Amino acid sequence: MASLNEILSLCKAGEGQKAYELSKADMEQQFPWAQREMGWTLYYLLKDDTDRNDFQSLITHLDEFSTLNQLSMTDDSMIYENVLFKVAGFVKERISPKDISSPAKLSSLFAKLHGFNFNPSKAYSFLLKSFIKCDSWQEMADFIDWWNLDNLTQEDYTPYKTEDGKTIMSVAEQVFIAKSKALLRLNDLGRTEEFLPKMDELMEKHPEMTYPGYFYGKLLLSLGSNADDALRVIVPFARKKASEFWVWQLLSDVFANEQEKQLACLLRAVHCHTKENFLGKVRIKLAALYILRNQYDYAKHQINQITQCYLSQGWHLPYEVDCWARQPWINTVAPNSGSPIDYMIITNGILCEGTEEAIAVVTYVDSNSHKVNLVYGYKKHISQKLRSKVGHGMVLKINYVSEPDGKIRILSSSQTQFTDGLDYAKVVEGKARKRTDKDFAFLKAKEGEYYISPNVVRKYGIQDGDVVKGLIVYDYNKKKEEWDWTCISINKK
Repeated sequence: MASLNEILSLCKAGEGQKAYELSKADMEQQFPWAQREMGWTLYYLLKDDTDRNDFQSLITHLDEFSTLNQLSMTDDSMIYENVLFKVAGFVKERISPKDISSPAKLSSLFAKLHGFNFNPSKAYSFLLKSFIKCDSWQEMADFIDWWNLDNLTQEDYTPYKTEDGKTIMSVAEQVFIAKSKALLRLNDLGRTEEFLPKMDELMEKHPEMTYPGYFYGKLLLSLGSNADDALRVIVPFARKKASEFWVWQLLSDVFANEQEKQLACLLRAVHCHTKENFLGKVRIKLAALYILRNQYDYAKHQINQITQCYLSQGWHLPYEVDCWARQPWINTVAPNSGSPIDYMIITNGILCEGTEEAIAVVTYVDSNSHKVNLVYGYKKHISQKLRSKVGHGMVLKINYVSEPDGKIRILSSSQTQFTDGLDYAKVVEGKARKRTDKDFAFLKAKEGEYYISPNVVRKYGIQDGDVVKGLIVYDYNKKKEEWDWTCISINKK
């Protein structure tokens, strides 16, 4: 009969086999502490296996550890933690993603680990981090599901820095990407649909993460049977993330058979405010498309940008760029940093696909907040900032989407001609009626009498008796809390 202290002393002295034999003898005698002795003994043997790179011995010892049914995660957490650290350390140090034997080793380890239910801890997170480095392993999705993303700790969501000062993405971001890649390989639509809400929640809580959104889009794209189906799924999401480069990188894949739209998406991607070292693949696609179109000057600018970025990061140049640098034309053209098409008009048009369209009238412009009041339907008005500069009384064509709260969000606006037949705006002709002691006026026409505000009176220099045409809008009066017709702009005859 041995004590736990004796077992630990033997293990620390490098006599693990002797400790194992004593622990085994105590287990045969069914001493209540025997399994705890064996648990610590197996931990030290696993440590030796890692140091000697003996995978088969590691599997044998891990398999034996799984039979210790009297140990508990609550009372023996230190043993479990230490065992996990050793298994994770073996994966990290001894299993290379480039080794052809690695997938089989990972599968063997997973088969042994699958019967355990570990608690969230540094060791458990270390195990996850070690496994996901081999992101082409075919069982990756199953492993992550077993590990359970709900076990991620707060620390797992924090990026960390290497000794040379480089920032590495958090474990959480890495594992969501690994799961996305695994699902894309499997093309399992059911599992993809189950995973998307988790991705959506991650992006909502951690907008600082760059790549999960890209893979979210790739997963969305994988659900569509064709480009039209993909657009119906992706465009609503893209509207919310239009300032992110990966949205346009993704949409460029959707338009692989529409060269003009693909080019526009790639151009918008590189013009987003994004760190240059994220844009390598986008610029490569853009350069390839320019070369296909014989626009070598534009291609050379993209190649120069790629080369400068990769060399500054100490990265090897991509194969395509190295090949282009050897082409005869590369030294005969000057780089052109411009854009051969109006990519903003094209990409805004993409965002507007499937939206609602309306004719809107500008009823007020706030010079301080830059918000614009619009009437865009019968008893429909909105206050919102617009990308384009507009003026009071201007008629616009707007594209908008309805939000879950019932409000609308305008995606694009452009000046247009007034359309007859609207039930919320019309052009009427009549005479102005203005008293000298008042700063407002009325437009008296056959259809009725319409209020002209002091601002409109001053802007157009309205005098009593003027014959005018006025644009009349059914607008909401905040002071009176009612809808009424009012004159927005005037044309004197």
